[in-house]
Amino acid sequence: MGLVSKFLGIIIAVSGIAILFFGSSDPVWSFGYYILGLILMSVGLTLVTSRQDAKDKKPPPPTVTEIRCDNPECTFKEIRDFQKGDYILKPMDAQCPKCQSSMTIHGVYVVREEEPE
Repeated sequence: MGLVSKFLGIIIAVSGIAILFFGSSDPVWSFGYYILGLILMSVGLTLVTSRQDAKDKKPPPPTVTEIRCDNPECTFKEIRDFQKGDYILKPMDAQCPKCQSSMTIHGVYVVREEEPE
């Protein structure tokens, strides 16, 4: 479909250019032809330059949530996948498995992949 839309875009853009330059000599209609030519050129050039390469898109990088125990003496920390609604300093319903204290989200991080050298 990409090649067909580019070919159609070229045809529409060329017809817009033709209407723009060879419009009417009548001053009443010339402004209408001018606007029509600009619109057709815009639509045609948009079709030519648009890209719909879904295979080239990378999925978004994984995001993780860091949850820590609120007890300052406890060092429990859990890292899990990000869930919708997670934000920093959000109190969690779950209790710490070590000391049974409340837990809070202390960080939301995007995991970056290291590029090979």
